[in-house]
Amino acid sequence: MRSSLHRLDAYAIGRQFLVELDKALVNAPRSRDVTQAKDAAASVLRNIAEANVTGGPDRARRFQIALNEASECTACLEILELRGVLSGEPLDGLYGLNDRQRATLWPLSRKR
Repeated sequence: MRSSLHRLDAYAIGRQFLVELDKALVNAPRSRDVTQAKDAAASVLRNIAEANVTGGPDRARRFQIALNEASECTACLEILELRGVLSGEPLDGLYGLNDRQRATLWPLSRKR
Protein backbone atom coordinates (compact mmCIF):
# COMPACT_ATOMS: atom_id res chain seq x y z
CA MET A 1 0.00 0.00 0.00
CA ARG A 2 1.24 3.47 -0.86
CA SER A 3 1.54 6.13 1.82
CA SER A 4 0.48 9.77 1.79
CA LEU A 5 3.99 10.47 0.57
CA HIS A 6 3.08 9.09 -2.86
CA ARG A 7 0.33 11.70 -3.19
CA LEU A 8 2.80 14.59 -2.97
CA ASP A 9 3.57 16.05 -6.39
CA ALA A 10 7.11 16.85 -5.30
CA TYR A 11 7.71 13.21 -4.42
CA ALA A 12 6.15 11.90 -7.63
CA ILE A 13 8.30 14.22 -9.74
CA GLY A 14 11.38 13.31 -7.72
CA ARG A 15 10.71 9.60 -8.27
CA GLN A 16 10.28 10.18 -11.99
CA PHE A 17 13.53 12.17 -12.12
CA LEU A 18 15.44 9.40 -10.33
CA VAL A 19 14.02 6.69 -12.60
CA GLU A 20 14.81 8.68 -15.77
CA LEU A 21 18.29 9.53 -14.52
CA ASP A 22 19.01 5.87 -13.82
CA LYS A 23 17.79 4.94 -17.31
CA ALA A 24 19.90 7.64 -18.95
CA LEU A 25 23.01 6.53 -17.06
CA VAL A 26 22.54 2.76 -17.34
CA ASN A 27 25.43 2.41 -19.83
CA ALA A 28 27.53 5.29 -18.52
CA PRO A 29 30.99 4.43 -17.26
CA ARG A 30 31.25 4.44 -13.48
CA SER A 31 32.58 7.74 -12.23
CA ARG A 32 32.36 10.13 -9.31
CA ASP A 33 30.13 12.38 -11.44
CA VAL A 34 27.62 9.61 -12.13
CA THR A 35 27.58 8.53 -8.49
CA GLN A 36 27.11 12.11 -7.28
CA ALA A 37 24.18 12.69 -9.67
CA LYS A 38 22.44 9.52 -8.50
CA ASP A 39 23.10 10.31 -4.84
CA ALA A 40 21.73 13.86 -5.15
CA ALA A 41 18.57 12.61 -6.89
CA ALA A 42 18.01 9.99 -4.18
CA SER A 43 18.64 12.59 -1.48
CA VAL A 44 15.80 14.72 -2.86
CA LEU A 45 13.41 11.82 -2.22
CA ARG A 46 14.79 11.10 1.24
CA ASN A 47 14.44 14.72 2.32
CA ILE A 48 10.89 14.98 0.97
CA ALA A 49 10.01 11.84 2.95
CA GLU A 50 11.47 13.38 6.11
CA ALA A 51 9.59 16.64 5.54
CA ASN A 52 6.32 14.79 4.95
CA VAL A 53 6.16 13.56 8.55
CA THR A 54 7.43 16.77 10.14
CA GLY A 55 5.57 19.95 11.01
CA GLY A 56 6.15 23.66 11.38
CA PRO A 57 9.38 25.41 10.49
CA ASP A 58 11.30 22.13 10.51
CA ARG A 59 9.08 20.87 7.68
CA ALA A 60 9.94 23.89 5.53
CA ARG A 61 13.63 23.49 6.41
CA ARG A 62 13.60 19.87 5.25
CA PHE A 63 11.87 20.84 2.01
CA GLN A 64 14.60 23.50 1.62
CA ILE A 65 17.22 20.79 1.92
CA ALA A 66 15.39 18.78 -0.76
CA LEU A 67 15.37 21.92 -2.95
CA ASN A 68 19.11 22.33 -2.36
CA GLU A 69 19.68 18.74 -3.48
CA ALA A 70 17.53 19.33 -6.58
CA SER A 71 19.71 22.35 -7.36
CA GLU A 72 22.73 20.11 -6.99
CA CYS A 73 21.09 17.83 -9.57
CA THR A 74 21.13 20.77 -11.99
CA ALA A 75 24.90 21.11 -11.56
CA CYS A 76 25.34 17.34 -11.87
CA LEU A 77 23.45 17.32 -15.17
CA GLU A 78 25.59 20.16 -16.45
CA ILE A 79 28.80 18.38 -15.46
CA LEU A 80 27.64 15.15 -17.11
CA GLU A 81 26.78 17.14 -20.24
CA LEU A 82 30.13 18.96 -20.29
CA ARG A 83 31.97 15.68 -19.88
CA GLY A 84 30.01 14.04 -22.70
CA VAL A 85 28.22 11.49 -20.52
CA LEU A 86 24.70 12.80 -21.26
CA SER A 87 23.29 14.61 -24.27
CA GLY A 88 20.29 15.02 -26.51
CA GLU A 89 16.72 14.11 -25.66
CA PRO A 90 17.46 12.22 -22.42
CA LEU A 91 19.37 15.21 -21.08
CA ASP A 92 16.67 17.67 -22.17
CA GLY A 93 14.04 15.55 -20.45
CA LEU A 94 16.06 15.42 -17.25
CA TYR A 95 16.55 19.18 -17.24
CA GLY A 96 12.78 19.60 -17.66
CA LEU A 97 11.95 17.19 -14.85
CA ASN A 98 14.48 18.82 -12.58
CA ASP A 99 13.00 22.25 -13.31
CA ARG A 100 9.57 20.88 -12.34
CA GLN A 101 11.07 19.30 -9.24
CA ARG A 102 12.61 22.58 -8.10
CA ALA A 103 9.46 24.56 -8.94
CA THR A 104 7.37 22.18 -6.84
CA LEU A 105 9.76 22.28 -3.89
CA TRP A 106 10.19 26.06 -3.84
CA PRO A 107 6.82 26.97 -2.29
CA LEU A 108 7.01 24.05 0.16
CA SER A 109 10.36 25.35 1.40
CA ARG A 110 8.94 28.80 2.06
CA LYS A 111 5.96 27.93 4.30
CA ARG A 112 6.94 28.90 7.81
